Amino acid sequence: MAFPRTVNLDYGDEKKESSSAIGNLSLGTRGVTPDGRVFYYAKNSSSAITTGGQIVDGIAAVAAHDMDVAATATTVGSLSVTSGTSLTVTKNQYQDGYIIFNDGPGQGEVYRVASNTAVSGATGLSVTIADPGGFRTALTTASLFGLAYNPYTDVKIIDGDGTMTTGALGVTTIPVTASYYCWIQTAGIASVLSGAAVAVVGDAVGVSQASGESGAFDLWDASSEEDTFPIGVAMNIPSVDTDYQIVDLKIRF
Repeated sequence: MAFPRTVNLDYGDEKKESSSAIGNLSLGTRGVTPDGRVFYYAKNSSSAITTGGQIVDGIAAVAAHDMDVAATATTVGSLSVTSGTSLTVTKNQYQDGYIIFNDGPGQGEVYRVASNTAVSGATGLSVTIADPGGFRTALTTASLFGLAYNPYTDVKIIDGDGTMTTGALGVTTIPVTASYYCWIQTAGIASVLSGAAVAVVGDAVGVSQASGESGAFDLWDASSEEDTFPIGVAMNIPSVDTDYQIVDLKIRF
């Protein structure tokens, strides 16, 4: 039986970035420092992030790929499924992402993508899954699926007053070079960019939805913020707009 992979980080490892993936780390690998702070391995988008402490989200889904893609008949235990819908997808575009069945036989099931073939305006996309036991349900032409990127692909500063793509994934630990690999923090003591709202000890904070406050937090108890998920709890004296406040992050453990 396999278990979720966690790597132990020495202090300072969470502040390293690189132009290529470190060793055999895959996106979404969980890392923990000796004090219990939690980080996830990510890749930055093509836009540099200028400071640590900024809240990020991930890459947007492709509308033509995210649901209602027709499958072809596939037996239980098969490791791959072929699309009956015409698509344009590059080779391994969804590697380490997910195939999610949204309707028909197999609905509600999620599988990690090991690889996918390339198609250009055609049916016949083949998606191979990482589950060694293959598909648990026999798929038919009535089975509909969607493809989702690994959420830690092409992270970017979250735009709370615009269109969020995945929701808050974590907080940068350093300035991150465009297209570089890095660690983003998801749990434990962190320094996070503050918006104009003042947070005092014990206040829940969430992604700011105020104009001009991308990447920052705001009070979660404000009526304008309650449609977002709280990301943590403020831990020190009242915050100052554009300063960085100590927050006990609670995004993902």
